[in-house]
Amino acid sequence: MLCAVGLSEQGVTLVYAGSSYDHRADNGRRRPLTMTHTRRVFAVLTDFVTVWGAIIAIVTAGFVVTYRYVGSPPPTTLRIAAGAANGAYYAFAQQYARSLAADGISLEVVPTAGSVENLDLLRRGEVTLALVQGGSATPADRERLQTLGSLFLEPVWVFTRASTTIQRLSDLKGSRVAVGAVGSGTFLLATQLLSVSGVSESNTMFRRSDTAEASRLLSGGDVEAGVFVAASDAPVIQDLIRQPALVLFDFERAPAYSRVFPYLTPVVLSEGVLDLERNLPPRDTTLVAAAASLAVREDLHPGLIPALLDTVTRVHRPAGVLERPRQFPSVDFVDLPLNEDAGRYIREGPSFLYRWLPYTTAVLLDRLKILVLPFLALLIPLSRTAPLLYQWRVRSKIYRWYAEVREIDSILQAEADSRLEEVTDRLAALEREVASLSIPLAYAGELYHLRLHVRLLQDKRAERLRAEQER
Repeated sequence: MLCAVGLSEQGVTLVYAGSSYDHRADNGRRRPLTMTHTRRVFAVLTDFVTVWGAIIAIVTAGFVVTYRYVGSPPPTTLRIAAGAANGAYYAFAQQYARSLAADGISLEVVPTAGSVENLDLLRRGEVTLALVQGGSATPADRERLQTLGSLFLEPVWVFTRASTTIQRLSDLKGSRVAVGAVGSGTFLLATQLLSVSGVSESNTMFRRSDTAEASRLLSGGDVEAGVFVAASDAPVIQDLIRQPALVLFDFERAPAYSRVFPYLTPVVLSEGVLDLERNLPPRDTTLVAAAASLAVREDLHPGLIPALLDTVTRVHRPAGVLERPRQFPSVDFVDLPLNEDAGRYIREGPSFLYRWLPYTTAVLLDRLKILVLPFLALLIPLSRTAPLLYQWRVRSKIYRWYAEVREIDSILQAEADSRLEEVTDRLAALEREVASLSIPLAYAGELYHLRLHVRLLQDKRAERLRAEQER
């Protein structure tokens, strides 16, 4: 920032804004005398950081405030209603709990009497999730609850005493039938199937008993038939099918039952599939099966769905006796409205974030992406304003001295000889302050304009002094 050049017999002296350079002193190398280059750079960077730091602070504050109000993070503590402690639902729920723990989610497994109680707890909001058997939901449930998909098939097993000839369910009229415990999905489904076949409590003795007691009554001959809803590998089914005194009922009209009850599907139990050595069952047997599903309330946090479906997928993806590999979880065989996010996950798989990142990281980024548009809407106009703010800040360092220049000029214009000494002192102070300014090269021209104006005032003061001496 060259200001003036002085010539003398000894050499050349260059005067800079805020520093001077003596050509003789160091063979042509610049030697700052009043302010180092580092201090100048630091002063310039301070202006830049101040402006952009303010912009970043505003954007960050807006980002933080908005983040607090863009939905709460998903809860980390859940409860699931899971049926009897010795049942398949409870065992599956325990597997879910172990899997979810890896994602930082604590799942409390609540034992219940069965699907009916599970749904009741879910309606009252006492649990977050419920394992329910197909056909357990009421019409009112379809307005308030949803499902995350079906998980596995549960065949309806009707075992009868070999001494009892049963061709159709209607043949059970007048018999003693174990229909499951009140509050269980077995009881609900058994009474529905028997009812459409004309079998009711008015013409048949129903024994309301849990799975273990129903098995004991059937084995001991206290009932002629028993209805069970369980997976094919359930211990009670493995025990009953090996008893020579019992016969597994063949649902020859399974397609008709599936038409009447859409949540049921016909399945074929292949000959020998349960025990090849003993050839059990002894022939292909047609059953009807309900699908167990994971029921939730409509207000379930959407951030939980990827973790829950990833868990049930790992547990139920392997093939079973009746299921195909990767058949479950499924959007089929459900009797509650399917959650939209769950349906998308089942059909298309997890999103990019949840496929490649840990759950907690994916949840965080999933929430943050909602802020991208507001963030850009705030950042773009502020980034356009930043250069103007920077320009104003730099120029303000120069322009604020013009008030002093104008005041001194007014004194000189008034030709007040008594104030010349004051003007001399003020001009000396002004020159020192201006010389100490650190201005980026892009604005050096405006700095030198100020220095020229200060020089102009000094010249006017000098003329006044000469005029005063001449008088």
